[in-house]
Amino acid sequence: MDQFSQPAQARRGPLVARALAVLVLLGAALIGEPSHADPGDFQAMPGLWKIVMRNIDHGHAGKPEVQWHCVDEGPDPWTEFADLGVPGYTQCHRTDEHRSSTALAWSVSCPGLSSPGGRGRVNFDSAEHYTASISLKGQDVVQVEGSRYAACTSPKD
Repeated sequence: MDQFSQPAQARRGPLVARALAVLVLLGAALIGEPSHADPGDFQAMPGLWKIVMRNIDHGHAGKPEVQWHCVDEGPDPWTEFADLGVPGYTQCHRTDEHRSSTALAWSVSCPGLSSPGGRGRVNFDSAEHYTASISLKGQDVVQVEGSRYAACTSPKD
């Protein structure tokens, strides 16, 4: 007996089940909050990181400033990588954060910085390498590159 000789109701059952499954999956995807990823989903490796920062002045990169920093698996590891200063400003704060497992974007507000302030971004291209930047009025003012070198050997690293 081929599918055309089966009653219409017998053929409809599997189609209805598939349609319901698709609707359930779509509903689950829409209910989730993709802009606020769980810090536990963070894909960078903890350890000793070499961080190379360059201030950008009128489109020209300054001398690289190298920092070594031990990053652990704290409650929110993003704070370690997104802690970037804005040249010429102090007491700046991150707001309006949007996360995924490999990127973080945020707004920057600083006393004395005219509205709308600035934007920051960290992008991981692997668990051991990232690039980051801070921009004001659409122009980069800080560029950062970070590379993981080793495990941390003590809490004082």
